[in-house]
Amino acid sequence: MARLAVRGEELIVELTWWEKITARHTDVRVPLAAVGKVTVERDWRRALRGEPSRGVWIGDLLQLGVREQADVRDFVAIRPRRGPVARVDLRPEASPFARIAVSDRVPQTTADGIRTAVSHHLLTAAGPRGADPGPVPRRRPAWLPGRSPAPAPPAGI
Repeated sequence: MARLAVRGEELIVELTWWEKITARHTDVRVPLAAVGKVTVERDWRRALRGEPSRGVWIGDLLQLGVREQADVRDFVAIRPRRGPVARVDLRPEASPFARIAVSDRVPQTTADGIRTAVSHHLLTAAGPRGADPGPVPRRRPAWLPGRSPAPAPPAGI
């Protein structure tokens, strides 16, 4: 069964060998910077849009492949009987697809993981905002010239 995974700077739809053959597509890879919104759809039909293009479409059993609507392409890997769907809306200018929808056993956990990865990616890409670390503090030498680093001997000896 297909699953969403974050590896480095990419969101990947990992397909099994038979899904790759059926969908006539390899694993889908998009940059994390292209992710716009991540949601969980309770009804799998809400994640679909457009007309089936390339793949397999078997009613309430399997929806797998590319769907097209006007100039927008979506990739779906939905097994309707498996429950809710994790839906990722993408920025089309940064990705070949506008939406990815994948059936998942724990879609809320998957969606939360993707959101966390995207926010972490955005924070590291932007760097600290407006935070001026200021001057670097100078290290004090362990001893000053002309003084011994050893403690002074007691008086009267």
